[in-house]
Amino acid sequence: MSHRAPLNAARLAELYDEEPTPVVLELLWEIHRLRATILRAHQVLSSIGHQPVGMPQIVWQTFVQTIEAEPCLRDPLTPRQQRTLEQLRGAALRRASR
Repeated sequence: MSHRAPLNAARLAELYDEEPTPVVLELLWEIHRLRATILRAHQVLSSIGHQPVGMPQIVWQTFVQTIEAEPCLRDPLTPRQQRTLEQLRGAALRRASR
């Protein structure tokens, strides 16, 4: 079964801006959760660094190729993400200066 091309963070933000409904927001939270899982899988992949003993080569290669092809590993922050990050950093700095 072929898949559509993956959506990057900027396109996901555009989709919400076009349809800012509770249903779209719920779907985006699920996408966020799945993207976090991909990021964790990439961390595991990076820490393993080699094909585990007993794992068929085709399974390992497919896993590596699938993870490495994910746009969430290379996506720049969207403007909304950048603003949120700046707000969090500002709040952390205010707490630290107390």
